[in-house]
Amino acid sequence: MTARKHMHLYLIRHGETESNRNELLHGATDVPLNETGDAQAELVGERVARSIPIDRLYASPLQRALRTALAIARRTGIEPILTPGLAEMNFGAAEGVRFMELAERFPVEFPRFLDLTDHEVRYPDGESRAEFFGRVRESIDSIVDENPGLHVVAVAHGGVIAAALAQIFDDDPPDWRRYNIMNCSVTHIEFAPHGAVSHLLNDVVHLEQIDIAAGDGE
Repeated sequence: MTARKHMHLYLIRHGETESNRNELLHGATDVPLNETGDAQAELVGERVARSIPIDRLYASPLQRALRTALAIARRTGIEPILTPGLAEMNFGAAEGVRFMELAERFPVEFPRFLDLTDHEVRYPDGESRAEFFGRVRESIDSIVDENPGLHVVAVAHGGVIAAALAQIFDDDPPDWRRYNIMNCSVTHIEFAPHGAVSHLLNDVVHLEQIDIAAGDGE
């Protein structure tokens, strides 16, 4: 990632889905938000409208990200620009498999995914790590290059945001597992002439009232 002139990028993960709750690997599968996810989307929409001077809004076309982006759009009046490169990784034959079952179901591919230097690994009929990282980098670079000096929100997925951060901050090799991106979290990166600076990482303070309500119901 090259240095830019004080462009502010806010990366927001979509709200919760039943796949997230049940630990199912769904990347390219177009699953909807659940009830909690809808509530999270409304809260992050309120936060963006209240505290981010947003100039432009981008979103993955998958409905869980788009519905989150539309909650932002309703409050800011800025319509999302659908960006296919922000879609989650396509896990092919592993789509819908529980995380804990991956090693058993894919005894060849799973160990290879643990090797961060293996860029050609993929699940059958899925996207390789190199292909995924390449399109994420291209998409983020394009968004940053097209919006110099602006404040931009991009609504995407946990894997996309983690892959972007690993490349922005030059992890070698890029390790997206270092970044545990929570649903509807806000990550704020400033691109300046001297390089990229992280102001917020995985911030979910705006979701506290959901946690409080859940606690009251126990």
